[in-house]
Amino acid sequence: MTKYKEEEKRALMDFNHARTDEQKDLMEEIAQDGVCPFCQENFIKYHPKPILKENAHWFLTENMSPYKGTRIHFITVYKDKHVTMSNEIPSEHMGQMFELINWAIEKHKIEGGAILIRFGDSSCTGGSVDHFHAHLIIGNAKGTDEGAFKIKKKVGYMKAK
Repeated sequence: MTKYKEEEKRALMDFNHARTDEQKDLMEEIAQDGVCPFCQENFIKYHPKPILKENAHWFLTENMSPYKGTRIHFITVYKDKHVTMSNEIPSEHMGQMFELINWAIEKHKIEGGAILIRFGDSSCTGGSVDHFHAHLIIGNAKGTDEGAFKIKKKVGYMKAK
């Protein structure tokens, strides 16, 4: 189990971007343990949802704190080592991430959605865990509910005017 130095522990997760109290509480526990919650050797301990499918370099699971309004919210996580940037992952491994995403699309007969990939410093991205992963986000079709509203997600910050 990779242990991080005291100054690195909080950098693994960004508490400012946690969306639920449950998520914040779990992040506190993980910070105390001093590990990355998305590194393969730690993932099962902290993530209550089962791994639905995996291949040589990635696994796919439901997001434990799905974005408000999503019908389906999966994440794919790079499992070979702790990385934060896409350029740290061999190009041939990236195709395997999309194999899992395509499997989920076919299995759940998804007609449309979004893939959100944040990378690097979470103070630039709005992400809560600093380990390379991708979100497969599926909402409801427009017109299925008169009171429906758009799902909006943080992908960074804009300068104040």
